[in-house]
Amino acid sequence: QQDLEHIRNDIRTFKKNNNLDKVIVLWTANTERYVDVRQGLNQTSDEILQSIAANDDEISPSNIFACAAILEGCPYINGSPQNTLVPGIIELASKHNVFIGGDDFKSGQTKLKSVLADFLVSAGLKIESIVSYNHLGNNDGKNLSAPQQFRSKEI
Repeated sequence: QQDLEHIRNDIRTFKKNNNLDKVIVLWTANTERYVDVRQGLNQTSDEILQSIAANDDEISPSNIFACAAILEGCPYINGSPQNTLVPGIIELASKHNVFIGGDDFKSGQTKLKSVLADFLVSAGLKIESIVSYNHLGNNDGKNLSAPQQFRSKEI
């Protein structure tokens, strides 16, 4: 609950200090663990807010940021592959008429390969194979070594 209120206050302060009409919250952190979706935890807006208030371990940081954004009337865009937008968050956004969206920007090598492939084909070249290597920098390898984080990428 303390984290939720702190983030909400940060959003309000940022908006005021920068004289903004609108703030859009964009989640671009490393992949989080896959969150269980179950009754009593996050299937309704009331459940997720109660779970945050109870400091439930199953609630992820991106869930808290999403709720804070929604409660402040700010659109929330999830750029990571974990299941942040659980039913309770979707319901909360609907109740507050706030836009939410996204479940992975695919901003890494997948995107680069797609862009390069399109460029090469449009240049009249025939692609026979694309091979790439991901050295898992920026702690990606360590992060994805945990089964729950890796599950987010599998789905």
